[in-house]
Amino acid sequence: MQHNDDAFATMLLMSQLSASKEEIVRPLGVAEFYELRARCAACGLSGVGVLIGMDLSAVRRALKLEEQEAYRLCVLLNRIMPLSYALEHFADGGIEIVTLGEADYPTRLSERLESKAPPMIYVCGDPALAGLSAATLISSTCARPDVLACSCELAAMLCAEGIALVTGGEVGFGRLIEREALQEKGRVISFLAESILERVRQPGLREMIANSRALAMSVIHPEAKYTTSHALDRNKCLYALGNAAFVIACEKGRGTAWEGASAALRNGYTDRLYVWQNPALPGNMELIARGAAGFQSPHELPLKEMKRAWETPAYEQTSLF
Repeated sequence: MQHNDDAFATMLLMSQLSASKEEIVRPLGVAEFYELRARCAACGLSGVGVLIGMDLSAVRRALKLEEQEAYRLCVLLNRIMPLSYALEHFADGGIEIVTLGEADYPTRLSERLESKAPPMIYVCGDPALAGLSAATLISSTCARPDVLACSCELAAMLCAEGIALVTGGEVGFGRLIEREALQEKGRVISFLAESILERVRQPGLREMIANSRALAMSVIHPEAKYTTSHALDRNKCLYALGNAAFVIACEKGRGTAWEGASAALRNGYTDRLYVWQNPALPGNMELIARGAAGFQSPHELPLKEMKRAWETPAYEQTSLF
């Protein structure tokens, strides 16, 4: 994949080159990257790419920075050879990087998350899948028989309508949704909080990626292990990638499913959040009380009409609700 200077600079500034080894200086965080991009614009620079090749004095003058801030940027921007080696290693495993502003970057993320959108994403699979009609499926468990039945039924119905399934791909519920997509000949987008290099080698997801039916994505180092903080950080991307989101089960006041759904409601990460209206699940009922739309059965959801609305230009749409 060919990248322009802005894209390559974004990788230099934000990439963690090793899953465990400490960097000489810490790569930029999301907020820091957007602050730098805004400073570049305010100083009359065309983008972060023009910083590549500048020495410390030139960076200080161009951005009007203190020496310590400019030094950090220079160290990051001079990691060209280590980054090139890392990109080759990732490419051998089928992993590419897309950055904000590139054609393959998911537009739903940039439009819905704005300055919270990850500036760079590791991807494996067909990036075009991120532009299809899609629904995010979330659950804290699939061990309960009623949750399992509702999850499988909804996933099968979505696949039958040609709607891609967005999942976190985690052990348990995420893997269940991937298997349902495989079985129903549907398509899946797995936004991972674990090693994408390891996951895309596993049967099921591997075959779907090879057949352009799956897209794996992540914002963490491709060899990093799963952590709760990784999962919490990527939740906003799960919700933003779907035209709508469906929460099947969550624990009230705790867990990544609860935190993700609560944040999605507060911040409008998805256009519509549906929650299974099951009185035996207090977390679900609380989300509905806070503004989520309840549904009692997947069969009551107007999936055909919803998909038609998602694929109709905004100026032609009429309200479905």
